[in-house]
Formats: sequence, C-alpha cells, structure tokens
Amino acid sequence: MTNYLPSSEAQLSLGLGSDIPTERLFFAVMPDPATAARIVELAEGLREDHGLAGHPLAHDRLHVTLHHLGDYAGLPPSLLARVQQAAARVRMPEFEVCFDQAGSFAGNRQNPFVLRSDYGAELLHELHAELARCLLGVGGKPDTRFTPHITLLYDKRRLPLQPVQPLRWFVREFMLIRSFLGQTRYQLEGRWQLG
Repeated sequence: MTNYLPSSEAQLSLGLGSDIPTERLFFAVMPDPATAARIVELAEGLREDHGLAGHPLAHDRLHVTLHHLGDYAGLPPSLLARVQQAAARVRMPEFEVCFDQAGSFAGNRQNPFVLRSDYGAELLHELHAELARCLLGVGGKPDTRFTPHITLLYDKRRLPLQPVQPLRWFVREFMLIRSFLGQTRYQLEGRWQLG
C-alpha cells in the first residue's frame, strides 16, 4: 500500500506547513480583578448609552499592551527565553494609573473603543521605555509607537474621546502573554514584579 503525501500546495491549503501566524507575543499590564470587573461594567454601560453593537472583552483579557513582539506561525523557543531574560532586567517602582476617558481608534473594519489615561500615562511611557531598553538586541519586534489604552470592544461606529468615571489601580507587575490568534485565549509566559 502506498502512503499518499499531499503536495506542498495541498498542505498549505490544509494549513499544514503554513506561514500563517497562529500566535502573538506581547508584554502588558493588567488591572487587578476588582478593577477589571468595574471596567467591564463601564464598557457595558457605554455600549448601551451609545448603541454600540460590539461585545465588551472579557475581564481576563483587559490589558494595556506595552510591547507587541510579533505574530508567529509557531513561536521560536529561543525568542521566548531571550525576552523573558530581558524582562527580568527591568527596574521600576510600582505606580498608580487612572483611566478616565473613552473613545474610538480608527480601525480597518472594526474600530477599537478604548479607555485612555492622562494620570499615570507618563509612568506607563517610562515602563514602556525601560522595557524597550532591556529588549535591545534580544530579537522580536518591539513597538516604538505607544499610546496607553485598554480596548473595551470593537464596533463599526467611531466615537470621539469623552470623559468617563475614573478607574484607578496600582501597576505592581507586568506580564508576557502568548495570544492564540482567533481563539480569544491567552497563555501567561512570565510575570515580573515592579518595585
């Protein structure tokens, strides 16, 4: 009996041997569980008030992305080890942030409706810069652009920036997260305390 092996074109059409990204790697800070629950409540209220169709993100997916390190069709293990070592070199005290504005970013099809911060934003910028310094020469593709925000939901409509009930928390740690694209699933790859 002959074993049939599909051609490389057929393998690609089946998703075998494909270079289509399946994983994303990024550094982030996340609100504590009580603050995350309040953020979801706020998102639900804003969604209702403005007639938005998008669904709020789950409380365990709310975060501020510090650095997007790239999308991969299988994450290189050596990259993971190098960025974990770089993260361990970050030195910065814990700090308070306050997110007190909501509005839309322009997207291709869906516009992210986000929380923005003025209070504590400069310290998020400092953490972003310190992490970038530690990541120099490590690999991956650290973001040079950085606008501190928390995505609440995605919607076709775009809304201008508006004040909202302030949400405060202390940033005491940052994390390395592997996101499985299209699965709304995160895997924690490391966490580092500040202070």
